[in-house]
Amino acid sequence: MTTACETLSPHLLPAQELPTLRQTRFEDYPQIASLETSHELITLAEDDWRRVWTDNPLWPRLKEHWPIGWVLEDNRGKIVGSLGNVPFHYTFQGKSLISACGRGWVVAPEYRGVALWLMDEYFNQDGADLFVNTTVNALAAGIVGSLSARVPAGDWQAAAFWVTSYHGFARTALRMKDIPMTGLLAPAAALGLRLKDLVSSKALPPANQAFAIAEASGFDPRFDVFWKQLVEQNPNKLLAVRDVATLNWHFSIPMRHEKVWIITASQHGILRAYCTLKREDQPAGLQGLTRMRLVDFQTLEPEADLLPSLLRPALHRCRVEGIHVLEHMGCDLPKMAAFDRFAPHRRKLQCWKFYSKATDPAIDVQLASAQAWDPSTYDGDATID
Repeated sequence: MTTACETLSPHLLPAQELPTLRQTRFEDYPQIASLETSHELITLAEDDWRRVWTDNPLWPRLKEHWPIGWVLEDNRGKIVGSLGNVPFHYTFQGKSLISACGRGWVVAPEYRGVALWLMDEYFNQDGADLFVNTTVNALAAGIVGSLSARVPAGDWQAAAFWVTSYHGFARTALRMKDIPMTGLLAPAAALGLRLKDLVSSKALPPANQAFAIAEASGFDPRFDVFWKQLVEQNPNKLLAVRDVATLNWHFSIPMRHEKVWIITASQHGILRAYCTLKREDQPAGLQGLTRMRLVDFQTLEPEADLLPSLLRPALHRCRVEGIHVLEHMGCDLPKMAAFDRFAPHRRKLQCWKFYSKATDPAIDVQLASAQAWDPSTYDGDATID
């Protein structure tokens, strides 16, 4: 949940200047986009913003009663606060669950004393079985953490990564530290980092020859068959739906911009594992680090540990294309152990990223166990744009 709200602001408004809270309408886009841009939040183009809801496979059944968000409107009709509300489909123990994900919590400075109105509306909405947020930043962590719980599986304040372009990474790192003469110092820094990795890092094991590893250009019918088998294998885990329709919606925006890679492992032509990766570069104003992130890894062959075989072509392509790093957010997940074991670098994130809450107390108790989870950045809105 990205935010530009200083939620602890002591500023109070006279009663006559209090804004009005209402549900968001699609025609509010220009004002919401202007508000987000003025607070340096990433803003989608209008067609993409609308499609987050209208292209969602859930939308035909939800559109009559699901709020796309809420806005604060001043007495002149100007939108001074906004919070989006995106539905995601989950399955758990044979039940179909709808998760609400908050998106783009932003309030103008003079109205931040009432910013919590939006969050209160979000957590008290009807129709949501779950609240799952995976992009919580430092400004929102205190509030979201008081109203929901940290996901109990994995460390969501840590990331592991490989450097895949030493010169580009070194140059960017020197700039971020405001070190002068980066052009002169970067080659030496890159060489030192490369030598350190050669000495201390572990090589990935050879690719598993029993499986054919390939890049896919999209999500074809094999993924529907795979999804049905995945649910059958994991009936007691909370799983975000990964059928073809949902995958195509989830990744539609980054796929149109050629920012998604899909790498598969097949046996006798049948899909047995896959991973998705998404390009998530740092903005040029933040020194321009180029980055590929592992979004999701799913397998029907847990004993084979096919993740290293899928990472090999991802690392190769990053190096060929000059991408600075290949990263995965969320360490200490059993299924992702190979990434943690072989990636030589770690970094600490500003805050815990992944929170959840179920509206049914019985389900909420079950979700307090790590065994009920298979979390990744496919959950929530972390990778839909």
